Amino acid sequence: QLRRQARERREYLQRRAKEQQQQRQRERRESLKRALDENRLLPTELRHEALALQKELEFDFQAPGETGDSQDDEYRWAGLEPPKVMVTTSRDPSARLRLFAKVGVARFGCGSGGCGLVVGVAWMWVWPGCGCGLINPHPPDGLTVSHLPHGPTAHFTLSGAVLRQEVGGLGGAPLAAPHLLLLRLDSTLGKRVGTILKHLFPVPRPDSRRVVTFANEDDVILVRNHVYRRRGRTVELEEVGPRFQLRPYLIRLGTLEQGDAADVEWRWHPYTATAPKRRLLSAT
Repeated sequence: QLRRQARERREYLQRRAKEQQQQRQRERRESLKRALDENRLLPTELRHEALALQKELEFDFQAPGETGDSQDDEYRWAGLEPPKVMVTTSRDPSARLRLFAKVGVARFGCGSGGCGLVVGVAWMWVWPGCGCGLINPHPPDGLTVSHLPHGPTAHFTLSGAVLRQEVGGLGGAPLAAPHLLLLRLDSTLGKRVGTILKHLFPVPRPDSRRVVTFANEDDVILVRNHVYRRRGRTVELEEVGPRFQLRPYLIRLGTLEQGDAADVEWRWHPYTATAPKRRLLSAT
């Protein structure tokens, strides 16, 4: 098992490094093409290889449906089988945190074993499996989502948690797979975060009446859970909870137990001079 994991990890890293190299070369060709189309001076870093890049432009094309993004490789099996999700909490969780983590999926107490034990158990439980994940809610101010077997791992701050019992409404937890609404997550980072979140849920049936909404408001993702009913020509929404807000601050390319050894894909820098002016998750 360990040898297979190490081999698959090496193959994945080699494939990703090759795709990243191809992506950098593609970006250089696009930069040259824009300079030629706009009839302006070539970028300084491209002047020594402009002729070679121009020859490559003659054969540069993208097949239909090809994204050219190595990140899609992490979720290439998504949708073929329902994802398997494991939830764990910090040591000695409070009663409120136990209720918050009770979401109808497999739960595992990490105890003193740490992240390595949790990921090891998740490997044995979900592999072989097409879609799998690990959610780790810390005392309700943080959420870590780690996708197995190779990552990514996304870290969120969590605030404003309201439990299902506090929302009221139907009382019982809806078990149907929900339809997902991703609102204003249209930037490159927003699409990445949306991809990480949406693959925690299975593909819903067409007649499912449950809706989970991830709405971006000033780079804070509002999470809401509703069921709807049709009454004649009108539709009634009823919130069933839980509700909370997420804010991403770190995305790593590895899994949870790798920690600082994994490469950082993106990190939130709140103390830069332009931080209040930027919108990271939306294009506008």
